[in-house]
Amino acid sequence: MGALTLSASAHLWEQFLVGAFDEAPDARVETHPILPRWQRSRALGAPSTGLPEEGPSVGALALVERRARMEPVWHEVRDLLDVLAATPLPSGRVALLADREGVILATRSSGGDFRDHADYVRLVPGACWDETCRGTNAVGTALAEGSAVAVVGPAHYAQRHHGLVCYAAPIRDPFGEPVGVLDITGPASDADPLVLMTVASIAHSAEARLREVAWARIASTARGALASRLAREDAPVLLVEAPGRVSHLNGAARLLLGVEPGLESTPGRALGLSWRTLKDAAMRGEPVETELPGAGARWRVHAEAVGDGSGAPLAVLVRLEPRLARVPVPGPHGTEPSLEGDAWAALKGSDAGLRATLREAARYAPTALPVLLLSETGTGKELLARAVHAASAMASGPFVAVNCGALSSTLLESELFGHAPGAFTGARTAGADGKLAAADGGTLFLDELAEMPAALQVMLLRVLEDGGYSRVGESRVRHSRFRLIGATCKDLDAAVREGTFRRDLYYRLQGATLRLPPLREREDLPELVRALVPPLAQEGGHPPCVVSPSALARLQAHAWPGNVRELKTVLRLALVRAMGADVLEVEALPPLSGAPVPPPPSPTREASEPVGLRELEASAILDALSRSGGNVARAARLLGIARSTLYRMVERFGLAMPPRS
Repeated sequence: MGALTLSASAHLWEQFLVGAFDEAPDARVETHPILPRWQRSRALGAPSTGLPEEGPSVGALALVERRARMEPVWHEVRDLLDVLAATPLPSGRVALLADREGVILATRSSGGDFRDHADYVRLVPGACWDETCRGTNAVGTALAEGSAVAVVGPAHYAQRHHGLVCYAAPIRDPFGEPVGVLDITGPASDADPLVLMTVASIAHSAEARLREVAWARIASTARGALASRLAREDAPVLLVEAPGRVSHLNGAARLLLGVEPGLESTPGRALGLSWRTLKDAAMRGEPVETELPGAGARWRVHAEAVGDGSGAPLAVLVRLEPRLARVPVPGPHGTEPSLEGDAWAALKGSDAGLRATLREAARYAPTALPVLLLSETGTGKELLARAVHAASAMASGPFVAVNCGALSSTLLESELFGHAPGAFTGARTAGADGKLAAADGGTLFLDELAEMPAALQVMLLRVLEDGGYSRVGESRVRHSRFRLIGATCKDLDAAVREGTFRRDLYYRLQGATLRLPPLREREDLPELVRALVPPLAQEGGHPPCVVSPSALARLQAHAWPGNVRELKTVLRLALVRAMGADVLEVEALPPLSGAPVPPPPSPTREASEPVGLRELEASAILDALSRSGGNVARAARLLGIARSTLYRMVERFGLAMPPRS
């Protein structure tokens, strides 16, 4: 009622009853905030004169049942009600507990003359005090508005209650639902604003105790895992409890929302979302969107239910990610993104097509958009993926690469999503987390994406939508936050038309599409060769050398169906065949299609017809083994590969190991 006196309130009430505010009700609401409550009471059909002495009430059996449902709340507030009732007051007061429908379940009186009046207005167990029955009153209005209220004298809608002052606060269960109302009522002449603070404090204490009891039912290991997750998450993460209390935040969330350590906040102020919205999102397993004040554009809110799994969540774990990442704009004079730095150093060459692709990649790298690399095999797709990762906000996180074409459907599912203990024959006893978990906070690179089976495409689409997935053999929903980079050498448009690749997944991946030019279309092959030879010579233990003009001309005449990967293999083999010469001449080159090649200098090998990449690799292995006298370790060093890799390649190509000299 603000600063209105009891007499002024009575006058306002009389004006309302005769319709003085009916023609322009909105203009008076700001001046007299009690008007919306009276308007609501009138719309509900509540009598303005009050009810007869009996009024609506529930029977004895129904009252017993209602009390039984409220036993946990009663257990928390009864001692406090007794303390309030024991406080000596001149006129006396009544403290009461009502249920969520406004039915009084129990009362405690502090004595004095007010007890008889309380019985007269039906402040007794079994009586109903919702707004439909009584109009504006503390019990019913606290339920209707979901907050603590004070209703003093004529602020009551019913004239019968104008002699009362009522203070009430709702009590919510651990899930945020109102379960009852705590109220203290006395004569209007004894109004005291401090009583409202007392009632609200008792209600808050009861709610806190109910939450403690509920949390105690959750295993300590689960609570520890929750705390650990809050600590390790790089993204902004909050734990929101009913009815919207943010109980825990990690550092990123505090920084984003401007919340000081030790202070609590509410979603209404911090996230712009109600507790009910967050709870519903967690129960559905679907993200929602919000706009954070001062934090940029819209954000996607991932809500995960926290509880014992038996019903509504006790809390919601909220993880925030930008809905639309900001793409860097060119500099003031239209300058392109910089390609300087270690991130792009591995992608060598000055070809105009290559540099255009790298500049496009540099634009997208700082964003969270998925990237799709559509290029021929051997062009350096994984190098580009690593460069995008290194130049992104995920650079401090892991880079996890998976070749979708190298595993069967079953193994690929287990590799990506992980598996529960004993999920299938041969599964690890302790289970496995999988690549999605390993990529959390970083980048997941899926090579040969077009080879992914249709069923896994559906599962991947869900992960991309909300980050949720389940391990093989497990129903629990887990979450992983990663940036996806997919690559394929196949025509995805054709795959979509043929039905072997899902259209919706294709569109979901088209955040940024990049194409590396094949080597045959590049104009910088001599530069690339000169850049590759020194590190390849160092890897293989060869002395430094330069490439002769005739050797460069021969290399330029080749079509390079295997692209840069084939070029590296040819150069490794040429370095072995050059036998330590300062200049890598054309004679050291292995056979290449499109140009005649003289016999190599090694007397143990004969010239062969033009061959493919597989034959080149096999030839390089045999030459390295021959030069090393059959010493596998030395041959591996000459080739720049691990000894275990050399053994696998020998077995794969069906080569015979030469005798050691």
